[in-house]
Amino acid sequence: MNRTKILAALALLLVAPVLGAQQQYGRDSDTWRWDGRVEAGRWMSVFNVNGSVDFAISPDNMVHLVAEKRSNGREMDDIHFEVVQAGGNVTVCAIWNDSSRCEDGGTSTIRKNQNNENHSSVKFTVKVPRNIRVGAHSVNGGVSVRDVGVEVRANSVNGGVNVRNTSGPVRATTVNGGVDVSTAAGPVTASTVNGNVDARMASLQGDDDMSFKTVNGSIAIYVPSGFDANFRFDTVSGGIDSDFPMTLTGRWGPRHASGKIGNGGRDLRASNVNGSIELRKQ
Repeated sequence: MNRTKILAALALLLVAPVLGAQQQYGRDSDTWRWDGRVEAGRWMSVFNVNGSVDFAISPDNMVHLVAEKRSNGREMDDIHFEVVQAGGNVTVCAIWNDSSRCEDGGTSTIRKNQNNENHSSVKFTVKVPRNIRVGAHSVNGGVSVRDVGVEVRANSVNGGVNVRNTSGPVRATTVNGGVDVSTAAGPVTASTVNGNVDARMASLQGDDDMSFKTVNGSIAIYVPSGFDANFRFDTVSGGIDSDFPMTLTGRWGPRHASGKIGNGGRDLRASNVNGSIELRKQ
C-alpha cells in the first residue's frame, strides 16, 4: 500500500468514531431542557432509568421537555441526555454511563448495564401536542400520560403506570405497581405482576386482540355496551363477574370462563392468580 492510501485509511479510522458519536447534553447542569416540534402522528419517546416520566398537554403545540437530576448529595456529572431524531420521530434518553447509547426507532434504546451507584434519579416532565404518539418508559419510577396521545406505550419495571384521557390504543406494562388506563378509543393491553389492572375504553376501533394480566391483583375492564369478543378468563384465587351476557363454551367454573360475547370477533384474554376479574359496561 502506498503512502497516500495509508494516510487515507488512517484518516477514515480517526473520523469514524466522530461520525458515530452521539451528541450529549446536560452533563454539567442539574436541569436540562429540550424544545422542538413533533408532527401529528409521529412518536415522542422518553426512556429513563431511575425516576419518573410524566407527559401532559403542551400550551403551544410544541414539545417542551424538562429533565431534573436529583441526588442524595453525591456527584451527578455522569448523567447526561441524548436525542435521536429519525423519520419525524424524536427519542430522548437519560444516560448514566458512557458505554450506553440512545438509538432511534421508538423502542427500548438503552444498551448494556447502567450502574447507578450514587442513587441519583432524573425526573422527566414533557409537554406535547395532543395529536402525537407517546412513548413513556422508565425502569425504576412511575410513568404518567395525561390528556395526550393518539397512541400510547407506557412501561415501567418498578413503578405504577397511569394513562388518562388519551384518544387511541394503549399498551401499558409494569412489574411492581398498578396499571390504570382510560382512553377514548381502545384497544388496550395491560399487564403487571404485583398490582391491580384497571382499563376503561369509551369506544373501540379496529379488531385487535386485548390482553390483561396480573399475578397479585384484580382486573377490571370497562368497554362500550355494544361489545363483541371471543373471551377467556382465568383466575386461581378469585371470582369472575360480567355485565355482558356470555355464550359459554368448553369448561366453565367460578374461576374459569370462555366463550363469546355478542357476535364474537377480537380475542379478549384476562388472567390472574390472586384477585377478581370483572368485565363492565363503560
